Amino acid sequence: MRKFYLTTLFILFSLFCFGLDGIYAQDQNRKIVMEENILETKIRVSENRLVIENLPKDGVLEVFSIVGTKVYTQKVKAGTNEYQLNLPKGYYIIRIGDLVKKILLK
Repeated sequence: MRKFYLTTLFILFSLFCFGLDGIYAQDQNRKIVMEENILETKIRVSENRLVIENLPKDGVLEVFSIVGTKVYTQKVKAGTNEYQLNLPKGYYIIRIGDLVKKILLK
């Protein structure tokens, strides 16, 4: 009877340990995927300069007034670039492909 319990415990322990390896491998894969997504596109505004960082592909920059009227359009290149916006002070909505953000020009 004692041998039966020891054998059962050994089998459960072995299965449990192998199960942890599988979970650990999944967590490792998730961490790797998360590390690949670190490069987010960031948009900063400094006075009338618009800085776009880590843009994944070329696109078209569209600037809309807060009312929804398009006031500016320009082709933008992938990577990090800076663009001069000669627009009056105020709030604007910018769109580059699927990326949309509200900005304030001071």
